[in-house]
Amino acid sequence: MSEVQEQKSNIGKVIGCGCAAIVIIGICGAAAAFIGFSKLMKSNTPYTDSIAAAQNSPAAAVALGEPIEPGFFPTGDISLNNGEGTVDFQIGVSGPKGTGKIFVKGNKESGSSSWNYETWELKVDGQEEAIPLE
Repeated sequence: MSEVQEQKSNIGKVIGCGCAAIVIIGICGAAAAFIGFSKLMKSNTPYTDSIAAAQNSPAAAVALGEPIEPGFFPTGDISLNNGEGTVDFQIGVSGPKGTGKIFVKGNKESGSSSWNYETWELKVDGQEEAIPLE
């Protein structure tokens, strides 16, 4: 093999390795952001209140069975700014008898330690009526 052909061959390898490294770094960064967002969502009061309410609901226990477990990743958003907040998200849940979603929509007024939920209910897959959470 000539020296020119060997240099071209090595350049291709370097470019290929560089592209692969960029892709791997991008995937790792996206995974870290995904996990961080999931932890942030799961650590907030509306999330923990909602999971506890579903797990303590006799109607939810009948519909889903026990134990009721949260899904991996809630969807939606929560915003907190200077003590005020809004929340609008869904949490997948499941039990031995079925699956469903908790729908949470509400707000928190500045100076208040509690959230006010406009919508706080469990919709079980295959059932028409939502189960209110209290």
